[in-house]
Amino acid sequence: MSLPDWHSAKNSDHLPDHPLADWLIDEGSLTRRLRDAGEGDFRVELLGQGRRPARFDEAAALKLSEGKELWVREVLLHTAGAPRVFARSVAPLASLEASSLNLTELGNRSLGELLFTDAQIRRGPIEVSRYPAAWLPPAVRSEGCWARRSRFADGRLQLLVCEVFLDGWPPASKP
Repeated sequence: MSLPDWHSAKNSDHLPDHPLADWLIDEGSLTRRLRDAGEGDFRVELLGQGRRPARFDEAAALKLSEGKELWVREVLLHTAGAPRVFARSVAPLASLEASSLNLTELGNRSLGELLFTDAQIRRGPIEVSRYPAAWLPPAVRSEGCWARRSRFADGRLQLLVCEVFLDGWPPASKP
């Protein structure tokens, strides 16, 4: 299994030569952009959430010890009739409990809508990498998918959001 090799999205040497590069570096709401691209056809499919051990790259990004228990939420973002993005969001348990946001009750609602409507929450730098196929849900597993991640914080909450663009998204050109 290849492991992610996260690099700053500001370094064009680590971006694909493809329309996807624009999606990877966009600092706006991915939910909003997917909704627009699908002409309003957008939904969130909750795959699961709960306590799980931190992966090595998540632990490093959040400055925690590897294997420390985190709150983890995994979803598929659907637009234009198909799953387009796999998202994995993780937060230290103490951070989640200290936050005024009730992330555990989101269900099939978009985390992006919550993050981009709270003026207290700031997004950190975006990093990009290829994402290990083994870490994707079996139904959408594919080699070589590009991902981006960034930290969101409001002083209490520390949340790492990773978004993996599934094979074939975005389309190379609009019809």
